[in-house]
Formats: sequence, structure tokens, C-alpha cells
Amino acid sequence: MAVVKVLLQFLGALAFLLYGMKLMSDGVQKSTGEKLQRALSVMTGNRIVALITGMVVTMIIQSSGATTVMVVTFVNAGLLSLVQSVGVIFGANIGTTITAWIVSLSTFDFKIAAFAIPIFGLGYVFTLAKKSTYRNVGEALMGFGMLFIGLDWLQKAIPTDPAKMMWLTNIQGWGPVSILIGFIIGILITAALHSSSAFSGIVISLAYNNAISWEFAAALTLGSNIGSTIDAVLAAIGQSADSKRSALIHVMFNVFGTVIALIFFGPFLNLVTMLTPGHANSNIAIRISMLHTVFKTLSTVVLLPL
Repeated sequence: MAVVKVLLQFLGALAFLLYGMKLMSDGVQKSTGEKLQRALSVMTGNRIVALITGMVVTMIIQSSGATTVMVVTFVNAGLLSLVQSVGVIFGANIGTTITAWIVSLSTFDFKIAAFAIPIFGLGYVFTLAKKSTYRNVGEALMGFGMLFIGLDWLQKAIPTDPAKMMWLTNIQGWGPVSILIGFIIGILITAALHSSSAFSGIVISLAYNNAISWEFAAALTLGSNIGSTIDAVLAAIGQSADSKRSALIHVMFNVFGTVIALIFFGPFLNLVTMLTPGHANSNIAIRISMLHTVFKTLSTVVLLPL
């Protein structure tokens, strides 16, 4: 019965997310069209500016999943080209590392639904206006709010309690095999949670309490980077070809960087340790946050010129 409940909650949240995307896409096209397209073209016309845009937006909303879903929606609506979307997606991948730092440095917990519901309500008020432009803006705002609420519900569909993750402790003592298993577990759990931030919080909590080693925590973290692409993949379902390509770029970015990091796993961890204040004696929570940032930044430096 519990499994059925989780499945129904998951499907309901997914439907809410996809309908919110459609509502936002339709509302944006009808209300702003060329004006928004020109604004987005300025913000994404240069790959560096697009990168910064993606970083800033993701730092503000603290969800790379939400940013990439919006990018896929804008590409589908014809407001962004495939090329313009690439820089924003790369920037979102760097911007999302801020959440790991927040988790490691404080107990602050940001809830995306906290401002999604007021936005949805504001959108509804706009839809009551007589002027069609305002109604279209209201439709876009309601879709925007539904998108974030759907993401929040997806994250809550599967409970996240570090105490229930202690079984990971038994896996980490199997040598190189445990690293590979940890990597796969990171992919699966993050995809199920629809939030690399939530999983990062779990990993940091376990590592800080000495339940898992630095190496195993790193493997889980690397896996979570691939699992986090699930939202973009789901958002691209039934969308245009360029929307699907945009989502695929997001997936390929994370897969490429992760595979390279796994191949050079030892040297990569040594680099992260060297860059972390205190080195090997540093707080492991800070080290995991540094791993996030170094991984995303190096991947972007390599791939952005391409």
C-alpha cells in the first residue's frame, strides 16, 4: 500500500510539473513573444553571459532542475535557440553547487514552494483581468508557480531521512567495487528524489557523522550529478526536437564530466583536498561542497569552448 501511495504521489507531481510547463509556455508565447525573446537573446547572446545567467538564476532559486526545465520550456516555445540554451545549462550546473555550500555551512533549508504558491495566486488574480495581455501573463505566472510546486512535490514523494540511509555504511568496505556501487546508488537515489540538493544534504550529514568515508561520499556525489538530469529528461517528453536536444546536452555534460572524474578518481580527490582549506584535515562537509564546485567548474571549462 505504501508503494502505491508513493507511486500515485509521484505521478500526480509529475503531471502537475508537465502541465505547469505547458501553461507557462503558452502564456509566455501569448503575452510577451518577441519582447521576451529579445531580452533572452541579450542575456544569452554571448556564451559567457549565458553561463553567468544560468549561474545567477540557479543560485537564486537553488534548483538546477528548475532552471533546466525552464530552459527546455523556452526552447520548445521558440524563445531560446539550442545554442543559446547550452550556456545557461552549463551555468545552472555551476550555480547548483551553492546549495551544497549552504547545507555544509548552515542549517538553512530553502523551499522552492514557499514562493511558488504566492506566484500562482498572483497569476490567478491576473487571469481575472479584462485585458487579454494581463490574462496571458497570469496564465504564464500560474504555470511558473505550478512548475515549482510540481518539483517540490516530486522531491517530497520519496521521504529523505539520513537515519534510514545508514545501510550505505555496509557497502563502502568493498574496495573499488564499493566506489562503483556508490556511484550507481547516487544516480538512482537522486533520480528518485528529483533533487541533487536533497541527496547532497543526506551525503554531507552521513559523512559529517563518520557514517561514510570521504571516497564513498565522493562516489555518491558524482553519481548524483547524473541522477539530477532526470527533470530535464522528463520535461523534454513530447516537446520539440530542439527541446530534446537541450535536455540531452544537459545529460551529456554531466555524464562526460563524471566519467572523466571516475577514470582519474584518485588524482581528482587529491585535487579537491588540495584546494580545500585545511586539506586532508578539513571539515568533510566543506570538502564535499568543494568537490561539487571543482567538478562542475572543470567540466564547464573543458566543454564551453566546444
